[in-house]
Amino acid sequence: MNVSQNSHNSMVKIGLALSGGGARCIAQLGAMHYFEELGIEISAISGSSGGAIVAGLYASGLTIEEIYTKLSDLDFKSHLKYSIRDGSLYHLRDAIDDLQEIFGKKDIQDLNIPFFCTVVDYQLGKEVYINQGDMVTYMMASAALVPFFSPVKIENKVYVDGGFCDNLPSYPLTSICHKIIGVNVNPVPTKMKFSFAGHLKRSLMIMLHTNIRAGEKACDFFMEIEEMGNHSIFDLKNFALFFDLGYNEAKKYTHEIERLL
Repeated sequence: MNVSQNSHNSMVKIGLALSGGGARCIAQLGAMHYFEELGIEISAISGSSGGAIVAGLYASGLTIEEIYTKLSDLDFKSHLKYSIRDGSLYHLRDAIDDLQEIFGKKDIQDLNIPFFCTVVDYQLGKEVYINQGDMVTYMMASAALVPFFSPVKIENKVYVDGGFCDNLPSYPLTSICHKIIGVNVNPVPTKMKFSFAGHLKRSLMIMLHTNIRAGEKACDFFMEIEEMGNHSIFDLKNFALFFDLGYNEAKKYTHEIERLL
């Protein structure tokens, strides 16, 4: 495991680790909204893949409502370009440039709270927890789910989706937080479809779910939004539903969450 040098030295209280899950990660915003209602103040945050996007935007100072609105208004498909010649369906180069214009060019170490963006060094096959460098570039690298999206090259390194190695990155929070909350939106679907697409989807979900186990053990409170297993990671049309599912699931654990205060 590699953790880049952290510029934040002060001890923080509650950290939040967010799993990957593509569009499903909107449910994490719903859970976070309920945490805020209970008075939970997130002092450091980490994420993989889609969770890294939510985490990074939150660390940058955007409110939950602002993140939800910006992601809802974003036409993701318009920022993607076919990349079959590169061995993937889409490349992310144009998307990175476009999103930097939307969210700004910010260095992770200068954000409002510590943010650890989980990526996988594609050559070494190891997770790396990034907390310095361009926010958008690393967020997109963390979400580079090959072969759907091409790997992202940063300086002399090639990175892919952080969820391949650590899909609930609580580890980098352990040294700076008293308590850690983990939110997973990748339960294994209960229904099985015996088709090529069905097998591909289920095998991917099993892999991503397996990669949360180590992170779950480090959490003082862990919640899994089970209903999200019935929805695609590419579903961009049901954000309102996903938000409500996350909020309502978190509400079931009011007493457990309040014990963290």
